[in-house]
Amino acid sequence: MSTGTSPVPQIAGNTLLLSELRQMKQNDHLPHALLLHGEQGCGKKEIAEWFAMLVLCERKAEAPCGTCRSCRLVRSHAHPDVTIAEHSGKRGGFSVETVREIRSEAAILPNSADMRIFMFLDADGMSIQAQNALLKSVEEPPAHACFVFTAQVQGVLLPTLLSRMTAKAVFPASRGECIEALIRRDFPEDEVKTAAARFDGNIGRCIAYLTEPAVRESTDRTAALTAALAQQDEYRLLQLLTEAAADKEQLRKTLGLLDLQIRDAALMTLDSGAVCMGCDRQSAEQLSGTLTPRRTARMHGAIAEAYADLDGNVGAVLTVTALCAALVNA
Repeated sequence: MSTGTSPVPQIAGNTLLLSELRQMKQNDHLPHALLLHGEQGCGKKEIAEWFAMLVLCERKAEAPCGTCRSCRLVRSHAHPDVTIAEHSGKRGGFSVETVREIRSEAAILPNSADMRIFMFLDADGMSIQAQNALLKSVEEPPAHACFVFTAQVQGVLLPTLLSRMTAKAVFPASRGECIEALIRRDFPEDEVKTAAARFDGNIGRCIAYLTEPAVRESTDRTAALTAALAQQDEYRLLQLLTEAAADKEQLRKTLGLLDLQIRDAALMTLDSGAVCMGCDRQSAEQLSGTLTPRRTARMHGAIAEAYADLDGNVGAVLTVTALCAALVNA
């Protein structure tokens, strides 16, 4: 894989969103608070960085140019007027103390640019207390302050906070755009096509599949699990779940992916072209032919019960044995 960094984030797809943000910049109508929301791995953080470069670029007509001092500092995460809030706690949220520090910083004039940008990336775990602490700054921001949030869904933020920001959806790229982007990063073409078949246009999840053996292992196992479930192959299902049970963390990841596969299969019973969130469309399509609403609900319930058992320190092998029976008999 290529380790070189391009002057501007290479964003696949989302051309309409980028065009809208660029038009806001040219018309001097930039939002004082922006929420970028979309599924994990679809490029929200890259677009947030691109937006920071757009706002701070020294060449308005070419923004973001990627070559001016401001663009280069943003790209290297060294711009004095860009602050990325630090995560804390088990849920990966932001402490009230961190929010208060950012509120104080927001009142201070920029160091070298016209604006100061404060980023709350992966804000899905942001507590109600932290959101309330930030509310006044977002509601009545200084003219030189801009807040940028990324989250998987809008609903994780309080309605009072949401009503004071501009929310924009970020979508996965098309499969073709995804393949092209990954090949540009010097991944082998055959591996890229396999990854794209797993995750369609979700580049972030494809990169994780291509670079992290544990992700590839859980992904491939989940695809096989889905196929076994579609075929009602109880022996194969138990074999795969028992393999995953050797590592509780791997088992949790596998269960999470399997739950998404069941979700995708259920949607396909209504719309064969539904956007997938799981890891293998082909096996989800096979499973969809066997599903009823009642069976889907029972499967989701069985997986939720397995999570509860793991949290309650029930043995992993016992947990997957019970899960296998529940899934087959759902």
